Amino acid sequence: MFIETLKDDDEVVGIVCRGKLTAEDMKRMHVLLHEKLVSAERPGLVVDLTEFKGYEDADALREDMKMDISHRNDFSRIAVIGDRKWIEWGMSLAGAITRAEMRWFDSSEAEAAQVWARRQ
Repeated sequence: MFIETLKDDDEVVGIVCRGKLTAEDMKRMHVLLHEKLVSAERPGLVVDLTEFKGYEDADALREDMKMDISHRNDFSRIAVIGDRKWIEWGMSLAGAITRAEMRWFDSSEAEAAQVWARRQ
């Protein structure tokens, strides 16, 4: 599952992923991103993967890849929070897709991630 954070912030979109994400989770996340992008041009994105356990199945991973590709130019900066080994793999894959500047933050640096993502 995922939850939206930073709901009142027009400059940064915040998402926390927990457990295993399903294809339906990814579709709902995609809708959320579309809604947020209507009110902000190239906002920052903060994705907290501290409690992320992966994908339910290949369909969920495929939905994530479709979302990443369709929004590859929509964010100015992407801050990723979580375990370093997991994040390094994911960021190298996402870095090949997106033009956004990306940076990893430890789970204790969530506030710093938000500040960094906000700067343009």
